[in-house]
Amino acid sequence: MMKDIYAHFSDLTKDEQIQLFNLLKEDFIDNDDADMKDAFTTIRETRFKEGLGCIHCGSVKVKRNGKYRDRQRYLCRDCGKSFNDLSNTPISGTRYLGKWAKYFQMMVEGYTLPKIAKRLKIHISTAFYWRHKILFALRSMGYQMLKGIIESDETFFKESLKGRRTLDRKPKKRGGRDKKRGISNLKIAVVVAQDRGGQVIAQKAGTGRVRAEEIDAVIGSYIDPSSLLCTDTATNYKKFALIKALKHEPINLSKEGYVKKGIYHLQNVNNYHKRLKGWMGRFQGVATKYLDNYLYWFSFLQQSKKLAEKEQINQMLLSSCQNSNSITVNFLREI
Repeated sequence: MMKDIYAHFSDLTKDEQIQLFNLLKEDFIDNDDADMKDAFTTIRETRFKEGLGCIHCGSVKVKRNGKYRDRQRYLCRDCGKSFNDLSNTPISGTRYLGKWAKYFQMMVEGYTLPKIAKRLKIHISTAFYWRHKILFALRSMGYQMLKGIIESDETFFKESLKGRRTLDRKPKKRGGRDKKRGISNLKIAVVVAQDRGGQVIAQKAGTGRVRAEEIDAVIGSYIDPSSLLCTDTATNYKKFALIKALKHEPINLSKEGYVKKGIYHLQNVNNYHKRLKGWMGRFQGVATKYLDNYLYWFSFLQQSKKLAEKEQINQMLLSSCQNSNSITVNFLREI
């Protein structure tokens, strides 16, 4: 077979020869193991940029404790626990080190689980657990403070109980309509706030019409007190602005149009809603219990979209490994 391929190689166009070479390289000359090993140094320097400390108790009384699989181990003199550079990260304890570089690339590109599993030749449940280990780790980074003019509005997603073994209601058909029209307690409200600098916060707040207290719980701690809040005329946002003592510019679309005083509008946040819904559509329904993970994933991609793909991948890798997060398969199963 290889002789036949070699015999016809010269008949291929230049582009076809390059495609064939890349396929053979991907299957037989995999350098991803080396790529990930090269990333270890950067991960270590990022995690311990303020000095080597115990990931379990925070003590700085740490000593070297031999190596395992060519990875340096450390022992904490205070709590007596050991760890290495990758402990309590999504990559910790992996059996498929060489597949993680490609996995992060496919996360940046927004691949679905079946496509990832097929491409990397791993079980779809493995692809699922890797995804949420990464997303929970990213979420631990939190959000940046919003400043200046802040646009805020909510969007809605259908409730999804995917993955539950028992239901307290009759199961629904995928893509079916809810019994109640419009906004109801069958819809999950997601509050989105965005400043003019491009910083975004998007988190689920509750079901149906959100209350001011729910808005406060989602975005209240991330808003600079000197900011100006720009919303529609809904009373929940008016009450929220009073709770936080924020300057508030409500926009009445029917009377004032889409732009008020030439600067106040909701076009950025509404455009974000549109892009978010379009991106989420590829997953054919996201379980409500994991919705915040996907919201943060999209926000991360939007914040880094101006970077080159390689830099995006590197940023996702380092960000997910920066904090200590003991997210295990058992934890994900019990949610």
